[in-house]
Amino acid sequence: MILHITNDFSGSTVYKNLIRELDNLCLSQIVYNPIKEKSRIGKNKIDLKAKDSKIIYSHILNKTTDRIFYKQKIKKILKDIESKVDLSKITFIHAHTWFSDGGVAYLLSKKYNIPFIIATRSTDLVIHYKYLIHKRKFGFDILKKANDIILIGEYQKTFFNKIKIDNITSKVKVIPNGVDEFWIKNNKEFSRHPISKFKFLYVGTFIKRKKLLELQQAIVNLSKNYKVDCLLHIVGEGGKQTTKILNIIEQYPDLFIYHGKVNKKEDLMKIYNECHFFTMPSKNETFGLVYVEALLQGLPILYTTNEGIDGFYKEKIGEKVSKKADVSEISQAILKLIGDYDSYEIPTQKLLNKHDWKKIAKKYLLLYNKNNNSNL
Repeated sequence: MILHITNDFSGSTVYKNLIRELDNLCLSQIVYNPIKEKSRIGKNKIDLKAKDSKIIYSHILNKTTDRIFYKQKIKKILKDIESKVDLSKITFIHAHTWFSDGGVAYLLSKKYNIPFIIATRSTDLVIHYKYLIHKRKFGFDILKKANDIILIGEYQKTFFNKIKIDNITSKVKVIPNGVDEFWIKNNKEFSRHPISKFKFLYVGTFIKRKKLLELQQAIVNLSKNYKVDCLLHIVGEGGKQTTKILNIIEQYPDLFIYHGKVNKKEDLMKIYNECHFFTMPSKNETFGLVYVEALLQGLPILYTTNEGIDGFYKEKIGEKVSKKADVSEISQAILKLIGDYDSYEIPTQKLLNKHDWKKIAKKYLLLYNKNNNSNL
């Protein structure tokens, strides 16, 4: 039986899709999700069919001391798992982050001799490793003990190649995230056709690192100073920049259409199909599923160097900006999108092969079996 340790199961459908497909492969799983807010209990819940499988939402974390005292937090989670999971039945552990989940998996592995793998996400690299230097030695211990290290983004290889620990490189494997089956089944090829009014799309939250505010300012800049006839469709909500973003939409009604949060995939697909390009110059992006959704709807993309989907495809799928991209750089990248429209190549079949959760689940199952002596 597999034990998943995932602090964000209730916050992201990424884990839900993987675990559902593993369940379809008849794999017995326990999903352990420590949470800070009681309101998260039951979110992303799925009915697991495999024998003895279950999801445990454990409201044991807080927003104060657990943010500061890392070792105390993972020991608290360890103790909670010991009280709620029969560890004698666990043959393998999948920790879905390096530090938060991986730290617990490391302690469990030492105590119960259970093999484990870890996945790395943007937060691990840009916060835990970069700024919390006191965690690094323990982080290296996790890497040494882990059977495999899964990178969600191709660009992360560069980081791990710099870590001078014996046998780390041989453990590193890149397995990207998948997209919901809806986008796999309803994919569309990129088709070039004459454009009079250029329509762009943003899908995401209204937080600083997504750079929607800069994207809006770039659209205004292109309209005013470059006389580009353009329109930005905005889908999403939530975040500290909401007021500023909505004010710009209200100020320039001819340049922006605000859809709010769109829950139905069919409705979102219609919006994708109204647009020519997908634009999200986000930084610190672990993967960015919306990029794949957009590509599978035939839209070239504006994305960020060494972030998210960057590095997976050699084809010209869009234009890149730097992590520090300002309004001017984003404006120039959009102009290039427009100017090079006929030259883009979206490798639909490769996207379908790489980002199908069914196929990804089979890759993980092979990893579990390779590293585990017992029969899963």
